[in-house]
Amino acid sequence: MTQSDKMKRREFLTMGSSLGLLGVAAAATGGAVFKYLMPVVTYGTPKKFKIPKSDLPDVGDELLFSDQKVVLRRHSDTEMAALSLVCTHLGCTVNVVETGFQCPCHGSQYDIKGTVVGGPAPQSLAWLTVKPLPGNYLEIDTGSRLKENSYFKV
Repeated sequence: MTQSDKMKRREFLTMGSSLGLLGVAAAATGGAVFKYLMPVVTYGTPKKFKIPKSDLPDVGDELLFSDQKVVLRRHSDTEMAALSLVCTHLGCTVNVVETGFQCPCHGSQYDIKGTVVGGPAPQSLAWLTVKPLPGNYLEIDTGSRLKENSYFKV
């Protein structure tokens, strides 16, 4: 082999390595660009949801909607209330207990009407809007906040 053959081989290896590295960089960049061009869609729980009137609880009973963080309580034959299960302290989901509600995160306690009776919570649990829909359905709006003791008339 001559000196010029060695140079060509060296040049070939240098060029091949450079092109290989450029190819890897282009593939990585292309993958990253493709990833960011695809929309990232996360669907949360809707703020409004509906329930059939036939599912309403009996007087003194309640329906728990875990995904929506809502409890629907039947106060009387003609009144019911929807209460948010989101603690007003730092947003943890409160547990339904015999005496009302209790936050597992920092110990806030609420009575059966959602009024704060202990702990760091600054205000009562939210009373939510309930409204009738056509076809014997009710709609509960978790994005609303009514004044306390705002019962929905059935």
